[in-house]
Amino acid sequence: MKRLGTAALACAALLAVAGCNGTSVSGSGGGDTGSAQNGKGDVTGKLQLTFWGGANRAAKTNAVADLFVKAHPGVTIDRQNADFGNYFNKLNIQASSKTLPCVMQLQGRQLNDYTKRKVLLPLDPMIESGAIKVDDIPKEVVDTGRGPDGKLYFLPYGAAYDAVGVNATLANQAGVGLPPEGYNWTQYTEWMAKAQAKLPAGTFAAGSRGGLPNFFIAYNLANGKQLFTNDGKLGFGKDTLVEYWTMWEKLRKAGVTMSADTQADEPEGAEQGFIAQGKLMTDSIPGNALTPASATLASKGGGQKLTTLPMPSGPSGSGNAMFTSGFAIPTNCDNVPTAAAFIDFFTNDLEAGKVFKSDNGAATNTKVLEAQIKDPALPALKKHELELYRQIVAKNPPTILYPPGYQATFESAYTRAYEEVAFGKKTVEQAADSFLKEANAGLGG
Repeated sequence: MKRLGTAALACAALLAVAGCNGTSVSGSGGGDTGSAQNGKGDVTGKLQLTFWGGANRAAKTNAVADLFVKAHPGVTIDRQNADFGNYFNKLNIQASSKTLPCVMQLQGRQLNDYTKRKVLLPLDPMIESGAIKVDDIPKEVVDTGRGPDGKLYFLPYGAAYDAVGVNATLANQAGVGLPPEGYNWTQYTEWMAKAQAKLPAGTFAAGSRGGLPNFFIAYNLANGKQLFTNDGKLGFGKDTLVEYWTMWEKLRKAGVTMSADTQADEPEGAEQGFIAQGKLMTDSIPGNALTPASATLASKGGGQKLTTLPMPSGPSGSGNAMFTSGFAIPTNCDNVPTAAAFIDFFTNDLEAGKVFKSDNGAATNTKVLEAQIKDPALPALKKHELELYRQIVAKNPPTILYPPGYQATFESAYTRAYEEVAFGKKTVEQAADSFLKEANAGLGG
């Protein structure tokens, strides 16, 4: 954050309590807060940019920011960066004090924690004016940035997806190969069970994954189940949860998946997880984790190879959903034209895309994406990641409207409830009742 004078600091402290009408600290473009909300105007002045990610992503993001400054010599950019957890802790404080940076990174899963507070500007007027362009971004991807009122509050520049990771070497050794194209959940679980008897000692067909929220979401989407209601509560009932957890419990009790004790010891992050260590034939991993997970597996020796597949299908089609990241503009921003220009540049500029290299999900702009896929220098694994995204988005994946409190309430409660089943503390039915009560009490409020 920029240095503040004593009066400004006092004002910031008071904002969280009673509100304070003062000078915005998110940018210094020369305009008043709330002006030029269609994004038209001079691209100049100071701009604050905040985003999450490690050192490599920060270097790429800063390189794109440097390109933007070079193209607009009157602009300076103050960059703020943190790891994922600390990023949102700080963002929540800034939202309360209305000192949010003019360009702030968001994900669809956290979006409505901020639309609920009414701290974000709709981007629709900026699209209508031409300040931000979405012509080359699939509608299904753009729509992941919309709030409950249908307005667009952040523009996705990167689209992540969950994939089914497969150790192709182990699958071939077990005589099962890869699941067939368009495979469903029944075929997936039968494929696991068939492989288990022929896998090396100490290796499992899958992890104990009944408590993985993204797998459950994929199951619901493939089977046409509603995840959330319009008022932000759970859209599925006890029967759905019992059916799903029973499926995983049968696999665990049959020894097809590893034990709950072993699963609890898995290192955090797919790039170091059990499938990356060669201990699992299959697991759910983020699509963009194929490259780092493969590097970990290669370091173990033995020449084993990983690949990724779409999530299992069902009566309603693919179970894949987009998990997008992008940029939003807060209502306290006093340099909207420059913020809009930066967001448009980061998302749509070919050179910016070349520099960022789809580091936080596949590039959402189809021209940027195609340029990366056609680049002869693109590593084969990264090319597979991007081509699988292209395959998934071509099937018009459903848009999930995540309610306020989703990440804080749904994900933690869901994982904890299944662990109580896997460790024998509750029956499937008891855990389902507890989860439904806890989640509905905390969601949408």
